[in-house]
Amino acid sequence: MAPAKTLLFCALLSLLVLILPSPSAANEANILRTGDVLLANGQLSVPGAALVMQDDCNLVLYNEGSGFISGTSGRATNCTLTLSELGQLIIKNSTGGIIWYSPVTGKLGSYAAILRPDGQVSIYGPSYWTAVAPHTTGTTTSAARNIKAKAAGFDQLWSTPQSAPNLLFSSQVLLGDNKLESRDYTFAVTESCNLALTKAPKDLLWESGVGYKGRPQHCFARLNYFGQLSIVDDLYTVVWNSSPEGVEGEYVLAVQIDGQATIYGPKIWSTGSS
Repeated sequence: MAPAKTLLFCALLSLLVLILPSPSAANEANILRTGDVLLANGQLSVPGAALVMQDDCNLVLYNEGSGFISGTSGRATNCTLTLSELGQLIIKNSTGGIIWYSPVTGKLGSYAAILRPDGQVSIYGPSYWTAVAPHTTGTTTSAARNIKAKAAGFDQLWSTPQSAPNLLFSSQVLLGDNKLESRDYTFAVTESCNLALTKAPKDLLWESGVGYKGRPQHCFARLNYFGQLSIVDDLYTVVWNSSPEGVEGEYVLAVQIDGQATIYGPKIWSTGSS
């Protein structure tokens, strides 16, 4: 893309983000969950990209790459975008009639459409694991403590940092002072290797229920390609897993403004592959 076109694109995208409303107050501006509604002229947005439910009934992804368009311009007015319990994005007209839907369906459940940092929209689900208030404690088996994650050439797989403030994708890690945040909620690994979901100022809502006493173990959390969130110490020993392994695929952990930290997956559809 030529420099002049790039500047024009950035200016138009900035204007869209300023003048168009975000989705319902139930989520962050980069997430549309099952049950949420994106109204006409509503949008999901991240730096460099916006998914807009335009008032001409066209769903358009503006980004610096390939983008996406539903091709439904002029087919209705006051259209809305929802995400179904089968993981389909659905455009409806003012009377509830279906105008368009994304082509892939999944199992019945709760899904999340994510506007990713790379500017593409991906649908993940159904929900696989949730840390949610009230305070609960995770479990750790003796087997989990004996798993060694370190192997020849494997270290680099653990070194991908998070790329969005409220999201962690498969292969990404939370290291040191890094944390996931959504409004008043924070999800982070503590110095004692405990994973905790807190609400400002200091309310503990959920924790993994593990941790080392004494010297810090420099732990980090990683989401793998089987839907497991793991706490790993500096000897590459897995000290806690969120759940048993699911099917292989790409997952996402989303911290949401309602106090939930939920893993969705695997990915079932993306604008980048449509």
